[in-house]
Amino acid sequence: MKGTKTSLFLVELMLALLLFAFCAAICVQIFYASGRRVREAEALSRAVFIATEAAELYKASGGDLEKTAENYDRLSHADPYNGTLTVYCDENRNAALIPSLSSQFPSSPYGYILVVSETGGGSASVTVRESGEFSAPGEARDIFSIDVKAVSADG
Repeated sequence: MKGTKTSLFLVELMLALLLFAFCAAICVQIFYASGRRVREAEALSRAVFIATEAAELYKASGGDLEKTAENYDRLSHADPYNGTLTVYCDENRNAALIPSLSSQFPSSPYGYILVVSETGGGSASVTVRESGEFSAPGEARDIFSIDVKAVSADG
């Protein structure tokens, strides 16, 4: 009789440990997913700020990409070329070095690519892309995009 009670106790203990391990595995997955969502939300928040700032600069310059480019560091490839302005930013929204130079300086990776493309008539599309360390611009993922129209002083 005593052996039966001991074996039932051990079975119950094993089931309790199995249930605890199962619950712990679920909790770890939930924490991992929440951390990933926090990182995505931070990236979106930064992208919105970067895009809004660029849109306001574009509007303030009257739709002139060259005047908009003057607000960014020259090392960041902020020169308009064929109606497009490209600025590489690090995670703190500081203009970073262009990718071909940044490989020489591993302490200065960029995390965001701001692209302002003129669409005609004083309008532009402002897109912020997320980029990993030293990845090619073609591998970047669009995070946020807005269209902006500059208002001229004439009308």
